Amino acid sequence: METPCSRMQYAERMLQRLCAEIGPHPSGTAEYEEVVRIIHEDLSSSIADVQLDRYLDYWAVVPSAEINHQGNRLAVGVAENCSGTAAAGFDGRIRLTPDTSTPFGIQNVETGTMDALIQVSTDVGVQPVYLYGDAILGPPTFVVGLRDVPFLKMLAETDAVVQTRLRVVHSTDCPTHNIVARIPGQAADEVIVIAHADSIIRTEGANDNMASAIVAMMLAHVFAKSTPQSTLRFLITGSEEYGLIGARHYVRRRVQEGTHRDIRCVINFDSLTYGPNLWTSTHDEDLTATVRAVHEELQLGTEPIYDDTPCWMNDAAPFKDLHSHITGVNFNSRGYETLAANHTPADDAANVPMDCVESAFLTMQSFVGRIAGS
Repeated sequence: METPCSRMQYAERMLQRLCAEIGPHPSGTAEYEEVVRIIHEDLSSSIADVQLDRYLDYWAVVPSAEINHQGNRLAVGVAENCSGTAAAGFDGRIRLTPDTSTPFGIQNVETGTMDALIQVSTDVGVQPVYLYGDAILGPPTFVVGLRDVPFLKMLAETDAVVQTRLRVVHSTDCPTHNIVARIPGQAADEVIVIAHADSIIRTEGANDNMASAIVAMMLAHVFAKSTPQSTLRFLITGSEEYGLIGARHYVRRRVQEGTHRDIRCVINFDSLTYGPNLWTSTHDEDLTATVRAVHEELQLGTEPIYDDTPCWMNDAAPFKDLHSHITGVNFNSRGYETLAANHTPADDAANVPMDCVESAFLTMQSFVGRIAGS
């Protein structure tokens, strides 16, 4: 990434692999997962911590989940993203387990297997639980409040039989993932750079948004050689084109992990190659001033666009109100006729203006470096 020539060669090679060779790659398809595999492999060549972050494009409970004992139905919730029981449910016995996260299980009377789990909220009533990582589509998992723990213990002690049923519906496509590359900083606070890598149907999605994802990958390789003040995460998302599902999942995961307050700044790239004139949208005057300073320093001969619209759009939207001190900026671009190809078969690898890749890279390298303290 040290010379314009080497950067152009990298960008052209990745556009060929991720767009021209694979073609359209909407989330939930084998083509999208091939994109994920290539990006993960590429980032892992220079970054030690690169994770695949699985999510479901759709999941819902079929009303109503139930645990019944002699006609009495417990007040239960369901851990989002778990699997379901058989449609008819099963008879079972409550058992204590050694797992502190799911201290109760339900043992199938007929088979003797532990066919469902029970989590206990930290509050009197049921609190939401969001499963992620390897727990996605794990065992059927109910959630109860603290007030029901004595009753569950009594059922376990008396070997009582309960009737249980939990039906869910979810997307049945191949597994879908975000890619998350982490570059540790000197401090815990985080700057997250986001770009989506999925397309809609019937288009390679080269300008919207693979070229921008490639710019983010180029930056990740460069910053991997440094130790920034803030921790840097490069979040390459899926399903942006179908409801921001990858980004929404990632935010919910961070909340469930309890690490969401570490996120200080969100920088979203969406279509950086519709022209050389980068379009900055943020409500944060300090971020705008930093972008202006970068453009003034680089003197690339472009005509930057600024507006004070809050940045919470596209994949940055789910991060809004995550906590009181989060800020962010959304980058788009204008200036060439490539915008007319948006969401059409014409948005292919050959239609990406490489000068825009280079100018976006130079601008974002300086901007992200200033924000992350690198």
